[in-house]
Amino acid sequence: MNDIDTTRYVNGQRLLEILFDSESRPSLCWLRRMQAQRRIPFIKIGHLVRFDIEEVRIALSDRWTVKPRLRSKRSV
Repeated sequence: MNDIDTTRYVNGQRLLEILFDSESRPSLCWLRRMQAQRRIPFIKIGHLVRFDIEEVRIALSDRWTVKPRLRSKRSV
């Protein structure tokens, strides 16, 4: 009946602990804002909000990784 594997999902506080070290960890408020803006994937199980660590990691990497600029060839 229920095909969601709830063991692979964590709450917001645990997600922040896993993804960020204590020196650079954003706040739970930041995480909730990203969730509300649909910038990171989440799932609701009843009234609980849970996050898949790998899906969030991929979403953060895709959205906030600074890509190197392509070097233009200059004529000499």
